[in-house]
Amino acid sequence: MKFKNIIALSLLGICGGTVTTSLANNNYVYAASTNDDYPDITSKFDVNNMNQYDDSDLFTDVSIKKFYVQSISYDKHHNERIIFTNTPESTNYYFTVLQGREHKKRIAVGDPITIKGQLNGRLEIEKTQANSWFAKKYFGKNAIMVLTDSYK
Repeated sequence: MKFKNIIALSLLGICGGTVTTSLANNNYVYAASTNDDYPDITSKFDVNNMNQYDDSDLFTDVSIKKFYVQSISYDKHHNERIIFTNTPESTNYYFTVLQGREHKKRIAVGDPITIKGQLNGRLEIEKTQANSWFAKKYFGKNAIMVLTDSYK
């Protein structure tokens, strides 16, 4: 990589903007991630009725703000599998896995959680996915899969 391209990539981290450069007559655009990359899920979907959307609609970046943890499962690799909903009483389930020890905050049932990530279609919560720790009432339920980039 040429020196000017290294500088351009370094500017991404400092400025948080977009840098365009040319390498051997090929144009490349490097874009830094911003909050605009994760629009609020409620601006794109009716979170009270996610069943109305086709599976093809459920592959997009979103920010999920203050949803409620309903159930948690842990595996031997310290991954946390979480079922969460938009309100404490909702039956519109979402499912995510927080990878390993990358996170420091311990999550508890009832906690509000905010996630930035990608919707990744639907899944059925199976006993094997839950690692036998989810309450039986969740087995066989449909959920929206979320690939988590960050959370708090």
